[in-house]
Order: sequence, then structure tokens, then C-alpha cells
Amino acid sequence: MSAYLARLKQIENDKNSLNVPDPEPPKPAKGPFDPFGGKHPVHFEKKVIDAVKIAAGSLLEQQRESRRQKVIAILEAAPNTQRAIYTDIDSDPRNVILTVAVRNLATCEMLIPKSKYDPWRLLELIEQNGQATH
Repeated sequence: MSAYLARLKQIENDKNSLNVPDPEPPKPAKGPFDPFGGKHPVHFEKKVIDAVKIAAGSLLEQQRESRRQKVIAILEAAPNTQRAIYTDIDSDPRNVILTVAVRNLATCEMLIPKSKYDPWRLLELIEQNGQATH
């Protein structure tokens, strides 16, 4: 009977080994979740940075135009004055922006480092040259 049991065990083992499916090959690992539709986040960051630069440039241009309009208004308010000067100490953290207008000629801006800006010296220079200020 032991030979019979051994034969049954062998048949059972052979039957089980034939019915076992082959193991599936492992699936390739998925990349990390990409919320940007397949684009790398750097592209998104670049777009945001570009948008911020455009907005900052627009704001700077608006501030520049505002200063220009102020010196033009000074000239319009004083018809006998040939030059007008406006100083902006708030728009730039490191510089004073000096806006100058010459009647019927041009307007320009100069940056003066705040560490070197002396408003009393500027007034002295203007008085020596007979310029109008604001």
C-alpha cells in the first residue's frame, strides 16, 4: 500500500505542477504622478516666471509713465519754466528715480543710488542753474 500512496502523491504532484500557470513577467514601474498633462513642472514654472516678469514690466512702465505725466503737469502749471524735475524715492528700494522734463524737447529718467542721494545737494544744483522743481 505504501507503493500505492507514493504513486498517488507523485501523480498528484505532477497534476498540480502541470496546472500551475506560468508567472507573469513583472509590469514596468509607473512614473510619478504628473498633474501637468505630461509636461515637466519646469515648463509650468517658466510660464509662471514669464507671466510675473511681464506683469512687473507692465507695472514699471505704468510707474514710469506716471512720473513722466507729473513732470509734464509741472511744466504746464508753470508756462515760463523750461525744465521740471520730479524725484521718486519709493518705487525702487535701492535707487532714487530722478525724472527730468525739458519743455518741447524731451523727458528722461536717472537712477541715483540711495546711498549717494543727497536731496539738499540736488536742490543746491538746481538753484545754481535756475531750474524749477517739484
